[in-house]
Amino acid sequence: MISAAGPPVRAQSDVKPNKPPGPIHLAVTAASLLILVCIYYDWWPSRYGTSSWADPMLFGAAALLILAVLGLVWAVKTLYVIGQDRRWSWWIAAAPAVLLVAVATVMPAPRPSFDDTRAEFERVALELLADPEPLHSHLEIGRFDIRTAMSGDDGVVYFIEDGGLGLTVSSGWAYSPHGVPAGFDDFTATHLGGPWYEFISVWRT
Repeated sequence: MISAAGPPVRAQSDVKPNKPPGPIHLAVTAASLLILVCIYYDWWPSRYGTSSWADPMLFGAAALLILAVLGLVWAVKTLYVIGQDRRWSWWIAAAPAVLLVAVATVMPAPRPSFDDTRAEFERVALELLADPEPLHSHLEIGRFDIRTAMSGDDGVVYFIEDGGLGLTVSSGWAYSPHGVPAGFDDFTATHLGGPWYEFISVWRT
């Protein structure tokens, strides 16, 4: 007589537990966060320096994408370990702990602002006013990448920040010791104190 028994049932001990996020996941998370912190504080080769291949925008975008993927991997692995295996692993807390440490380190120490770099900007402005060449490109002033710096006969120096706000919008700072700068295109200037103004210029057809 043939038995109608079904397939053999695997013993509980034969089922392999799910793996939590491990050391590789933690290492890649820490490396990606380190890249973002270095870019935030300008501890990264500028696109205008000798290491122009290491464009911070490209590396920053790659780091953000990697962190998004790592976050998804962490969520799936954690769900299986806690939800299916009903157990806990300290590796689950490792990546979030590194993220919290990075945020806690950056929050109380913001990156240098224009005011912190104003003296260096003023030094460059005076050099440009004394230079017979009225237009310079690709300058690095503090943490700022300046696409164009140009001086005029009216004693005004415009610093146009790289990246800006769009193809038809320029933004940056103007050194104008004689009052509000006339600007160019559709120009709006905000006084920052002394001879300095922050501007936005929109090119309209």
